[in-house]
Amino acid sequence: MRAPVLVIAVTLAVLLSGCSASVEPSVTDATPSATPIVTSTPTPTASAPAESAPQVGPVDVFLEWLAASREPDAARACSLMSAELQQRMLDEFAVTLGASFPDCHAMITETAAIYAAVGASADVDVEVVTETATEATLFATYGDSGKCGTIHLAASGDSWILTEQSEVCTR
Repeated sequence: MRAPVLVIAVTLAVLLSGCSASVEPSVTDATPSATPIVTSTPTPTASAPAESAPQVGPVDVFLEWLAASREPDAARACSLMSAELQQRMLDEFAVTLGASFPDCHAMITETAAIYAAVGASADVDVEVVTETATEATLFATYGDSGKCGTIHLAASGDSWILTEQSEVCTR
């Protein structure tokens, strides 16, 4: 029973990291961490005047999404993702695993349960690659797995939203 669950968990993690740069579970993680750790946040390469920039930073929003996707707080996690990113992830689960989730909320709830079951760490090192008043790109390296990805966010009111332009590293 444990082997099929681990295979599904790792496959789900690869899909999530490919779509949204989420953390990949590691079967060797002994201690799950409920709070992501940011060890590096370099100065953005570009910035806009403070009055036109969102009030909340893109790193904070990404970490909020990561925490919400693990708790799970599916409503909050899904609200921080563009509709296109949600649909992309649902489509990739269906094609790759044959896993059909009715919506983003079900997807977040199920994947959070898998992360918890395998004791996956939510530790992540996040760097700001670029940031303007309307978009930001982050580079994230995930805990013990070393997996990485770029997270693209677009300004949305006084905050940010993760977009479908996010990608897993190809290295």
